[in-house]
Amino acid sequence: MPRQRLVSLVVVAAVAVATGFLVAGQVKAQLLTPSNQVARYQALVRSVQDLEKTNEDLRARIASLRTDINSLEAQAAQQSETTHTLQDQVAALRARAGLTALHGPGVKVDLGNGIPGPDQGSPAGYLINYQDVQDVANLLFASGAEAIAVSGRRITPLSAFSGSAGAVLIDQGPPLTAPITVLAIGDRNRMMEALADPSTLPDIRARQVRFSLSVKFDGSPDVQLPAYDASLQIPHLTAASPEPTP
Repeated sequence: MPRQRLVSLVVVAAVAVATGFLVAGQVKAQLLTPSNQVARYQALVRSVQDLEKTNEDLRARIASLRTDINSLEAQAAQQSETTHTLQDQVAALRARAGLTALHGPGVKVDLGNGIPGPDQGSPAGYLINYQDVQDVANLLFASGAEAIAVSGRRITPLSAFSGSAGAVLIDQGPPLTAPITVLAIGDRNRMMEALADPSTLPDIRARQVRFSLSVKFDGSPDVQLPAYDASLQIPHLTAASPEPTP
């Protein structure tokens, strides 16, 4: 066989072998690609499923937390409302006890001494006394007054009036003398009607005619009352010890 033909056969064989490798590699690549895509798709599906499961768990947790928050807010609102109600009750009790300063619509009553009369049978009849002040305060309370002060002295449910002649004692405070001013906060119209009613305060009205006592009253849109002076303590009463039986 000629040398040139032998070389040609070798070259053709080498090309055939190379072509075979190339074809086999291409076929292998074509066979592997779909399997890789399927694997990647399955991995993505699993990831999506895991994310959906995680999101579902988180949504359930969020719903539970919202329920807890709503419950806590409701409890806080109820406690706040209860606290607010208790605070209002305490404030009302303090105001009723005279422990806080107040202002609001009310009336002002000025009481002044009169002129001594020729009748010496009742020489102090022309003087404003503690009973006069007490009668005015009782009338105002009965006519819608919520709080009263007498010449800057706040009246409380435990206040006591006493005195002699023209001196007026309230609780343990210093004596007051006319002119005396009574301020009251409350139903202004009712209090004004009561003060103007000729059937009320009969003793004061009789002495007003007889001794010219000065009794003036007027309504006001804003009456200022001080708080009770805590230094004026009402003395405590103690029971007396029983005497020994002989």
